[in-house]
Amino acid sequence: MHPRKQLIEDGIINEDKQISRLFIARFYDEQLVKFDKIGVGGQTENSIIVTPELIAITEKRRDQLRPPIKKKTQQPPKGENNEC
Repeated sequence: MHPRKQLIEDGIINEDKQISRLFIARFYDEQLVKFDKIGVGGQTENSIIVTPELIAITEKRRDQLRPPIKKKTQQPPKGENNEC
């Protein structure tokens, strides 16, 4: 078992020991890899048929769980300016 600090750093739990959204999103990533290996029309170990709809719903839920990506604005280093 990982020490608590490592679990927090890995994003598996937060300070309140709750499973983080990123951990659950990773689960959905694993499911999508499994669906890709099985292929559309195949069955999972739980007899669930992989369909395009199942894949789309799984991708949508995974994306909902991930935090939005913030674009970093590139700023010149301190002491430099862009004036000519």
